[in-house]
Amino acid sequence: MDIHQIQVKYDPLADRLLLQIRTRDDSLFPIWLTRRMVMRLWPHFRGMVSGLAVTRSAPSALAVPEARDMLADAARQRALKSADFKTEFNASSARQPLGPEPVLPTAIDLRPAQGQAVVLVIRDSEGRSLELAFGEDLAHGLLTLVESALASSEWGLVAQPAASAEPAAPPARVLN
Repeated sequence: MDIHQIQVKYDPLADRLLLQIRTRDDSLFPIWLTRRMVMRLWPHFRGMVSGLAVTRSAPSALAVPEARDMLADAARQRALKSADFKTEFNASSARQPLGPEPVLPTAIDLRPAQGQAVVLVIRDSEGRSLELAFGEDLAHGLLTLVESALASSEWGLVAQPAASAEPAAPPARVLN
């Protein structure tokens, strides 16, 4: 799946985050993220992204926590320089392979991937599933979008610095 655009916004009526992924082949994948799912997923996603960024920055070094924070922050700043947060998300007339209703995940698998930063496999109770691979730049952009949506959600989930969330490259996890 070749991701073209990502949008994350808080929906106060549903009290959920709506993650929308638009691909280059004009497909749209809407996904609801509940507070519970975000609480369980986000620290691990953030930690994995920052851990992989640190590993890429200094592959053979064993960085002390202070240096890890600095390397992770530098990687994030570098990735965000190329991000486009000004272009509006295009949600019009796209193909919706999983149907018009957003997927409400019952489980999300999180794992590192060869040549990618992070892979999320999202599954719902209806048997629908979606695998999303985020390169480092895209993963840092998603982190920024979710942090912004969390700020408007008033859920009390405070976005912590990426590097302090978790050590480098944790094992694959299943969140449900």
